[in-house]
Amino acid sequence: MNLKDNILRYELIGRNAQIEYGSVNNQKKINGKIIFETKNTISLSDNRKSYIIPKKSIDRLRLIFQDEICFMNGSQLIGRPTDRLLR
Repeated sequence: MNLKDNILRYELIGRNAQIEYGSVNNQKKINGKIIFETKNTISLSDNRKSYIIPKKSIDRLRLIFQDEICFMNGSQLIGRPTDRLLR
């Protein structure tokens, strides 16, 4: 298996990410570093501000792992970070 097959098993905290979220009419894009993760939210911080984004509302999460760009949907991340290892 390659990295993209196992991406959900990696720790996301401390990774740089780009998150696209919101409704179709009000799509927002945030770049920053993931600073915390709970069962239903991801906390992202840029240079000025911190954001708490519900995982359900994330349309696309872009991460860079080992020189590969990985995209995932927020619904893939729902659940405790430790439980993702068991899936």
